[in-house]
Amino acid sequence: MRKKISMFVLMLLVASLLTAQVSYKGGAKITLAYGSSFDAKADASFTVKLPLLQGDGPLFSGNNLAVTTTLAASPIAATASVNAVLTPIAVAEVNLGAAVGTGWDFPPFGLEGLRLGSPLVSDQLKGAYYRARAGVALQFDTGVIFSSPWAGVLLRSYHELNYSGYTGAQAGEMWEFEIGGAMVNGFAYFGTHVIGYKIPWHVNLVGVQAETYLYDIFGTKSDLFVDLSLLANTQVTDSIGVLVVGQFTNFKKDAASVLQKRDALGFKRVAVITSFSF
Repeated sequence: MRKKISMFVLMLLVASLLTAQVSYKGGAKITLAYGSSFDAKADASFTVKLPLLQGDGPLFSGNNLAVTTTLAASPIAATASVNAVLTPIAVAEVNLGAAVGTGWDFPPFGLEGLRLGSPLVSDQLKGAYYRARAGVALQFDTGVIFSSPWAGVLLRSYHELNYSGYTGAQAGEMWEFEIGGAMVNGFAYFGTHVIGYKIPWHVNLVGVQAETYLYDIFGTKSDLFVDLSLLANTQVTDSIGVLVVGQFTNFKKDAASVLQKRDALGFKRVAVITSFSF
């Protein structure tokens, strides 16, 4: 009986996918940032969105599954990733993703995209960085309830467990990818918490974002780090947006230690992220 019920549910799911109105979206981003050094990154993405298990009412009418593939490159690294986001209800998301990449040296700026050992030394193009993650998000927009264009307050809290590693590293051996700080293969926690206010202007969103992360949570465990950001987004056209980010952190990069140490909250960088959609 259970087998028949399972097959019936599977047939309903397949039927809903086959009859769904599939939509496609392309995008690209250019990130320019300045802090202790100048950073630049570009990525291109393609998203397939399928209406899935939709129902009546504002909480269920927009249920969907979105699968995004992304290619990203900076002067010292390149990555490819796949991300799947299931929205089973308007106020929640389930997120699964994986990424792989590698790095190389950029002598003009003295940068090394992939490093290994103690102390860390260049290991350019000798192995692959990889990451798998699973996360859930709760989100709410008061603009859905109130009709006023000035009543849109966005609230979002995202929590993720991920595993990051480097194929060239032994257990407990230090490595670093894209100057992100010394790491070891292992599990980490990452969270993002945003409060934003939607404005019916070209500058259509301002907000505050707090990112929290904890490395090697099942091993020696790092300190809890926080990146605090001030956000302002300008919608230049329907397909072009510019996000300005002022970021502060208590993360202290220390190449001499496996797990980074917490510092006093201080300036990290200013970033300008230009997004294109098509």
